[in-house]
Amino acid sequence: MTTATLGLFAGSTLRRVRKAEVVQSTINKPDPYTMLMACWGDYMRVPNLDLGGRGMKLVGDAPPDANVHEAQYIADLKLGECVNAMVDSLPMRDRWAIYKSQGIASAWRYPNANYESVLLEARDELEKKLRNNVATRLYWA
Repeated sequence: MTTATLGLFAGSTLRRVRKAEVVQSTINKPDPYTMLMACWGDYMRVPNLDLGGRGMKLVGDAPPDANVHEAQYIADLKLGECVNAMVDSLPMRDRWAIYKSQGIASAWRYPNANYESVLLEARDELEKKLRNNVATRLYWA
């Protein structure tokens, strides 16, 4: 009675469906390499002019900051610094390919080498290093 008076739905429109017909929600896990390279790109684009007193506080001098976004940004920059160490350990040609792929360098300095093939090799080598690094290997777990 209440369904007919409220106009919600009638009993004849309901039907039982098979379990296979129900759409399961899938969780899309982000690509760890892409996420780490985004943190690295942010780290490389931060100006190194932070000489203010904010970064020079001692532990007991100020109350703890409760800004979650700033704490996440600082954590991303530290992660970018770890990725930077791995990028710097690559040979110069591979390093330059990674720089160009992330928009940090605009020109390809090695005209005798194919950029796409060097980039694939550099990405494979960098991913191996990132998988073995203590700070970044948890992203592939």
